[in-house]
Amino acid sequence: MITTQFTLYMENRPGMLARVTKLLADAKVNIEGISASGSTDIGLVQIVTSNVEKTRKLLRKAAIPFVAQDVALMPLRNRPGELARVISKIARSGMNINYVYATACEGQGCRCYAIISAPNLKKVEAVCKACGV
Repeated sequence: MITTQFTLYMENRPGMLARVTKLLADAKVNIEGISASGSTDIGLVQIVTSNVEKTRKLLRKAAIPFVAQDVALMPLRNRPGELARVISKIARSGMNINYVYATACEGQGCRCYAIISAPNLKKVEAVCKACGV
């Protein structure tokens, strides 16, 4: 499924990530995927949420700088080698992946996801569907 990812640009200091996660939690917006990294001054947070428009409004209202872009949100089985299987099929199709991060889960019925950025998201979707994802 193609969805929207938000990349947030924030000061890299204590409490900034907590501020964003609380903002979304208070508005009942679920974080479906998150990646955070930082340098000395700047923190970069990439998130996929359950409600794109609500997230966009919350970030604007809180004056948190961000950009939005499309990514592929691919369900995965929670078992060894599953990500390798999917990524290998994408590679064999000749497509480069810009970046990927994944979620994890534990227990019956929960789903894991890989969030994939690539030049052709429709092709990523097609390859993943063909391999049973």
